[in-house]
Amino acid sequence: MSTPKDNIPERNTSQWKKNEKAINDNPVLKQARDTAEGLEKPMHKYKSTGGNWHGGKGSRPRVDTSSEQYKDNFDRIFKQGKYKDDK
Repeated sequence: MSTPKDNIPERNTSQWKKNEKAINDNPVLKQARDTAEGLEKPMHKYKSTGGNWHGGKGSRPRVDTSSEQYKDNFDRIFKQGKYKDDK
């Protein structure tokens, strides 16, 4: 009787490449393979099969960018508005 590890093709053979392509196309298989190899990532790092993407880090505008303090400091840093003549 053979064990599942006996059926694993050698790396970089044509069968191994076909298997890797099938695994990488399926998030469930990819997670199972990574877990078996000890490379498991947190669940949110795997591609989801559907749903909307939130846009990632930095996709939302900063809070209070329209505040008076923000505008005043921006003008002060870049010498605009009432700070145009300051040195």
